Amino acid sequence: MDAPAKIDLGPVTIALLTDGFWRNDGGCMFGVVPRELWRREHPPDEHNRIRLNLVCPLIIRGNEAVLVDTGIGNRLSDVERKIFDHGDGWLCDGLERLGMEPGDVTCVVLSHLHFDHAGGIVRRRPSGRFEAAFARARVVVQAGELEVARSSRNERLRAAYRHVPECLEPVAQRLEPVSGTVELIPGVRAAVTGGHTYDHQVVRVETGQGSFVHLADIVPTRSHLRGPWNQAYDLDALRTMEEKERYLSRASTENGWVSFAHDDRLLAARVRREHGRYQAAEGLLTGEDGATEPGRA
Repeated sequence: MDAPAKIDLGPVTIALLTDGFWRNDGGCMFGVVPRELWRREHPPDEHNRIRLNLVCPLIIRGNEAVLVDTGIGNRLSDVERKIFDHGDGWLCDGLERLGMEPGDVTCVVLSHLHFDHAGGIVRRRPSGRFEAAFARARVVVQAGELEVARSSRNERLRAAYRHVPECLEPVAQRLEPVSGTVELIPGVRAAVTGGHTYDHQVVRVETGQGSFVHLADIVPTRSHLRGPWNQAYDLDALRTMEEKERYLSRASTENGWVSFAHDDRLLAARVRREHGRYQAAEGLLTGEDGATEPGRA
């Protein structure tokens, strides 16, 4: 594989790591959008699953390396691996191709605690024991997200967070619960959006040489650039739409970069507003083997 694609913003470099491809139900990914519409860009398999990516930007400034989300990792059971078509994950491979190792990551920011964003925070050893995947990193998560994940009595939420004890116990001493907007390192902030989960957060980079934002599950694929195209998983779809408009409008005005957590074709792109709709313009594409190349979306 080639080295991960990078975005250069002067003192900050963003390497677009991926934990690999997986599959999930297309109807869940697009909610009320009719299957006949979303299947044109995301053809489903015989189980109605569509191919998705697990993009985890690594933001590097000096000696600081901030990883945004961790993908699924290698913690799935054999049954879950078959359901989601995901193996051991590629994050460590991507770090190696950058000349880095997991111990070089100084901070992990979890947009939220769903298994496809937080699962890679741990690694399953051959013995079956779980250990912290990034042993030196502080783990930043919104306090509200952590509280809901640990103590909700709602049946739907309990199911969505059933993996959380397994993922967070090995990193308990590194957890850093925060509330609201926080500066992680100079020029890099995490901010709450809500929408997908009550305390879902995104990470934005702003330097004198440009801007970048990873919107995680607010805009998981290029198709979700459309205002009303949202996931069935969203707890507050109207809030998702509001935050999507706010961040995409800013990215369009600034000619900034937006990265996509789950798009199987597009890692990141500059966004343009044309004919009343946001569209991906200049982009970094994902090849079938995980390699990246520049192009137009």
